[in-house]
Amino acid sequence: MTVAVPAGTSAGGLRLPAAQAAAAPPRMSFRTVALPAGSITPEGGGGTGLLELLAGRQDPVSWVRHGRGLVGWGRALCLEAAGTDRIEALRAAWRATVYASWWRDALVRPGTGPVALGTIAFSPDSAAASVLIVPRVIVGLDDAGAWLTTAVAEGEAHPDAAEVLAQMRPPASGGATASSPGAPVISPGALSETDYLATVAEVQRRMTAGEARKVVLARDLLVTPAAPLATGDLLRRLGASYPSCWTFAVDAMVGATPELLVRLENRHLASRVLAGTARRHPGDAAARAREAERLAGWLAASAKNRAEHELARASAISVLEPLCSTVEAQPPRVLTLPNVLHLATDITGVVAGDTGALSLVGALHPTAAVCGTPTAAAARIIAEVEGMDRGRYGGPVGWVDWHGEGEWCIALRSAALPPGGAGPQAPARVFGGGGIMPDSVPADELAETKAKMRPVLAALGANI
Repeated sequence: MTVAVPAGTSAGGLRLPAAQAAAAPPRMSFRTVALPAGSITPEGGGGTGLLELLAGRQDPVSWVRHGRGLVGWGRALCLEAAGTDRIEALRAAWRATVYASWWRDALVRPGTGPVALGTIAFSPDSAAASVLIVPRVIVGLDDAGAWLTTAVAEGEAHPDAAEVLAQMRPPASGGATASSPGAPVISPGALSETDYLATVAEVQRRMTAGEARKVVLARDLLVTPAAPLATGDLLRRLGASYPSCWTFAVDAMVGATPELLVRLENRHLASRVLAGTARRHPGDAAARAREAERLAGWLAASAKNRAEHELARASAISVLEPLCSTVEAQPPRVLTLPNVLHLATDITGVVAGDTGALSLVGALHPTAAVCGTPTAAAARIIAEVEGMDRGRYGGPVGWVDWHGEGEWCIALRSAALPPGGAGPQAPARVFGGGGIMPDSVPADELAETKAKMRPVLAALGANI
């Protein structure tokens, strides 16, 4: 059992198993204050951008899209869970912690007051812990302005807001354009490229035998940068290159994901299903624009990709309908990103009763977009042939507030960093995957994983 360390005595704060926290919740204190207008801005400009605040930081948290969202540092509380009931255990622990805590919040907007950021293991059998983390400091920005939230143990003094503001000034040396000397060392992870191709063929054989209709296979690479790279600087590179994705970091799981699992605000939910992919190639702006137009037409007409997408779309709708009073799904469209194009379906709904964001996360995960169809059969095949523990890759990542609402994505286009950041002593694990169908071409599936790894590999300094 994890030994609880009183907050304030360790940089790691209080660390508790979720079951223990639910039974005897820690008593926390939160304070949210508005920041001066213009001090934090979406693109930097006259103020400072959220991701700029993370320059040089080794263990930040981040949830930023189009320059808005949440960033933070320090750790006041960490709740941990594992196994089949890990999401529900975290939900119960967070709810109990909120009920036992006190806060002052004059803004009362999504993301203000008590907030925890989480990353959840893909599989109930994973050795990776699923966690909710309460940072000591959170800086948030939305269309109405910026705010600062501090979290401490009950009885501990909140840091002075002026002092925190002074500490927020990013160091002059940080920058999204900084480059590491030399190229990183890249080595195979669980499967070599040859082994991955063979595994795709084996999965197709099992699908043809009737075991499953779709299976999502992933692979990993081990990447050791030539010089230490702070997590905050890695995030700035990702945010600059992929502003329309959610640039996230929670407990050394980092990435820029395009797939919204669920957003819940005032009982209204939104979700985005991505399945079906076309990969893009380097070129000048005009050539890439022509290529994107051509690929969009090909993707929309591809029988294999449309079938793959429909399985994921139908799976999400079937899960949400019993939990909502209304559910509406838009027709599939093409989402264009710098490295790939996806077929995308946007889903909206109104939840019934007091269903919270983590309950929706628990119902939706694992989606057909990251596991397959039928879920149990696809998960069994993954466990038998993939050759690795995915950890938090493909699992939910996001945040939850004091009344159970929040925003959660799927941890894609991501990497698991070694403790303390991506340094030269231990490699980062970079992940990529794709949906395998009976008519998939194994070589194309391998190329798709490379395209999906490109965002993190490039941010780590790989010359690809």
